[in-house]
Amino acid sequence: MLLVVVALFTLLATATRAQPVVGESCAPAACGGLTIKYPFWLRGRQPAYCGHPTFAVTCDDDPTGATATPPSLNGSYLRVLAIHYGNSSVVAFHANLVDSSACATTRFNMSSILALSLLAVSRANSELLFSANCSRTPPTGSLPVNCTGFSGGGEWFLSLNRMYDPGGPKRALDTMGCLYSVVPVLPWSELRSAGDYAGLVRRGFLLEWTAVPGDCAACNASGGECRYDAGAMAFGCFCPGGRLQPATCGE
Repeated sequence: MLLVVVALFTLLATATRAQPVVGESCAPAACGGLTIKYPFWLRGRQPAYCGHPTFAVTCDDDPTGATATPPSLNGSYLRVLAIHYGNSSVVAFHANLVDSSACATTRFNMSSILALSLLAVSRANSELLFSANCSRTPPTGSLPVNCTGFSGGGEWFLSLNRMYDPGGPKRALDTMGCLYSVVPVLPWSELRSAGDYAGLVRRGFLLEWTAVPGDCAACNASGGECRYDAGAMAFGCFCPGGRLQPATCGE
């Protein structure tokens, strides 16, 4: 009998811990001059249920959010410059690329950074294209970059394509036997010198999201706060009086 009671107590305790805590506020927060709200949430300052796991940001500011250090996205080297909730997009830059020379880009892989993420690089971006060891002449308009001493070093070439297309350069450069790396940047018309690299990377690039659970605007309009239960992978609307509804407080 004692074993049954202990087992039942353990099961109840486990079930209690598994329940999402919904009472703590998920009101919009400030960080790096940005407003952080669903699907984003501030890791270390807000409960995890305030947003989707993909959209966790870490703030290096003082607790008031008064300074403007861009927050990092989900523990990565991506730093968030702007969040456009109206069209579900983010402008971010990669800290390692900004703090290094253009040659660091020769080891860059955006696909691995965004693997399993709900964010995707927008086709509205332009792209910086690095190529080396091509069996034929590098792409038209390419500028030489001396990367001696770097991994895969030697002379690389830098060019700018006005539309981001990760498959396009791969198809073209594979046929030329090139090593290559592609870095998205905000739309830009002309690459005048290899020195333009730093400025373009610092401006960042556009990311978009489409598949975030729940209609947060509808929840807010009904008087609720948005929640996300990572365990159940489900959206919830936390309503006055402590009710958690699946969509809005009007249900």
